[in-house]
Amino acid sequence: MKFSKHILQVFVIPAICSLTFSCHKPSDLSYPDQKAVEMNSLLQSAISKSSTSLVFALDQATRVAGLAKEIHNDTMVVKSWLVMGSVLRLEGKNDEAFALFQTSLQFSEKIKYNHGICQSLLESGTILYIQGQYEKSGDLFKKAMDLAQKGRFSDLEASCLNYIGKYLHTTGRFDESVEFYKRALEMYKSNRDSINSVSVLLNLGKTYNIDSDLYMALKCYLEAFRICKNSDDYSNISEVCNNLGSIYLSLDQPELSMEYHRRALSYRVLINTPEGMASSCNNVGKVFLAKNNPDSALFYFGISLKYCEQTSYLKGKVKALANIGKVYNLKSEYEKAKTYLLQSMTIAEKSGYTAGVAVASLELGNTYLGMRQTDSARIAFENSLTKAKTTNLTELNHDAYWGLYQCYLEKKNSEKALEYYRYFAQAEKKLIEAENSARLSELRISFESEKKEDDNALLRKENEIKEITIKQERFFILLFIIALALTIILILLLYTRFENKRKANESLAILNKKIVKQNRELEKLNKELEIANREKDKVFSIITHELRNPLYWFQNLTEMLSLKYKQMPAEKVQKTLGALDESAKNAFHLMDNLLHWSRSRLNRITPAITEFSMKKLVLESSRMFETIINQKNIQLHIQFPDQAFIKADEDLFMCVVRNLLSNAIKYTPENGVIKIYSTLDKLNYTIFVSDSGIGIDPKRRKTIFKSDKDSTSLGLMNEKGSGFGLKLCKEFVRMNNGRLWIVSETEKGTCFCFTVPAAFPKEKSALV
Repeated sequence: MKFSKHILQVFVIPAICSLTFSCHKPSDLSYPDQKAVEMNSLLQSAISKSSTSLVFALDQATRVAGLAKEIHNDTMVVKSWLVMGSVLRLEGKNDEAFALFQTSLQFSEKIKYNHGICQSLLESGTILYIQGQYEKSGDLFKKAMDLAQKGRFSDLEASCLNYIGKYLHTTGRFDESVEFYKRALEMYKSNRDSINSVSVLLNLGKTYNIDSDLYMALKCYLEAFRICKNSDDYSNISEVCNNLGSIYLSLDQPELSMEYHRRALSYRVLINTPEGMASSCNNVGKVFLAKNNPDSALFYFGISLKYCEQTSYLKGKVKALANIGKVYNLKSEYEKAKTYLLQSMTIAEKSGYTAGVAVASLELGNTYLGMRQTDSARIAFENSLTKAKTTNLTELNHDAYWGLYQCYLEKKNSEKALEYYRYFAQAEKKLIEAENSARLSELRISFESEKKEDDNALLRKENEIKEITIKQERFFILLFIIALALTIILILLLYTRFENKRKANESLAILNKKIVKQNRELEKLNKELEIANREKDKVFSIITHELRNPLYWFQNLTEMLSLKYKQMPAEKVQKTLGALDESAKNAFHLMDNLLHWSRSRLNRITPAITEFSMKKLVLESSRMFETIINQKNIQLHIQFPDQAFIKADEDLFMCVVRNLLSNAIKYTPENGVIKIYSTLDKLNYTIFVSDSGIGIDPKRRKTIFKSDKDSTSLGLMNEKGSGFGLKLCKEFVRMNNGRLWIVSETEKGTCFCFTVPAAFPKEKSALV
């Protein structure tokens, strides 16, 4: 496709030529003259060839960037990046363009290249403006303006004035925007830059058009048309045609309006500018709407919306959505109209596009009127009036007053209805006066005569371009079809290979996961088996070691008694029988502890918690120690209330009591005292087993409950313990939901304390 030779300079990157070939170059940079000439030539080629090939322009700019990096020419790198970003913006790739402009800005700041900083700020602002971020774009334009004035960059200052004017225009400050446009025109004229002045004239004409000053609007468009009519600048010509079409639609000449809008659309399709095509499609739709052809209008508004969504053109999107809503209002499809109009208003409000809010509110009021929602319609019309006054969109007042008149008429408020009807009549009178202006009629006639003289030349040039374009398109279409077929075949082959490889990798990955999972399970089982084997070996070794000694003495005593009892005195026989009894009880006690300990080590004890009389269990546990207590003449005091009941496992509780009592007997001297008693603390009983023995050394107290330490010590009569009775106590108390601790002082006795949950008499009065 053919593109305008001046499109980058005029519409997309207004000051790029002055940036690339400006005399404002840092004096501290030097590079070979030959390379400098070569790079400048390449950038000139990129800009001029952009009228025929954006790909070529981008390649040229990229080549310049590469050469500049090779010879470390930083300013030329910045210039090439700005050209590349401008081409990307022309292609509608706004996000990529913005990223490149930001990179250019950061690099320019790093090398203190003020002209590059100013241009990068300006270009970044244009992207934000396109995306509807008007306040942010306005800030960047103002920053660029300050830099341009400080650096006396007159070319960039004029562009900044133009874009600040656009920002003010969009945000509803038309009077201020006109002042900025006029200042920009003066600067372009002083710089003899007529090409870039076209853009300012078009923007100024739009402002006059909104202000209903059609005479001044046409005057601006005519001057712009005279500047670009003898050039191949299709971008500016399309803009002129677009604005002329809008004016003729305002003058109720839809056929003439359609002619200009279609011409503008054809130029924009030729140079492939998505935003321009979106604007033209929207305007063609408005003409169809004026000609009472809503279906065709809806089609073009839909195309406009798609182009706006592709390029993040929020202002155009607001207009397209509002116009689609207007069509659905005419078709009485009010729910659809409401959906599109609310979208339009939301986007306009978020982006600060007040004029868009005014238009959407007006149409939304008509929607609510159609839906018989009078109060909602009134609010929408009043909102439209408020926003229209803020943005000087006086042409909206006419329809808003009529809408409010209908609302109050519907509510039977004749006084208010009459008031708004008077406002409506005044607004309509102003519209008629503006339309019948003598100055506008004279200018329109002179413009038409001049237009006819230029139409033939333009049409001939158009036909020539179209013929060349058709031939080129046919050739490129054929090449494209061949390339597409080969590409599809290659893609299919690569896809098939990729799919086969992907499936194989997925199968292998699944298999690997299974193997890893199985290995982990095997490792876990091996560890558990090793632990179980170690525990088993330990259980058997302890049982073998601990039972051997008491059983050996038991065997000796029984053997001696069976062989010599006839020769032994009765007193010695009695002592031997007592020793046998004690040995048997010790063996039983040891066996009981070993059994409980082995079960606990193998995790085979499951506590059976029931309710018992605590006194009964303690008495039963102490009976087996009566002989040794009597031998040592120990006083045993057991003090428990008769109604003291506990929640515990019977066997575990008795095992704890037996072990603690056995320890107390072992370390209590003859004629000593052992006390077993309890206290009640809210929900738990605390059981105390105290003795008047030798006490426990502080060092032993720290390790006495640890399973990996041997804390066994001999009793006062050289009684040998197994070494794990207290460890069992600690574990079994925990299983009974209690805790065990020691209170001891050397040579002053020891008290073992443990807790157990209480079962109160009210809950279990029948237990004895």
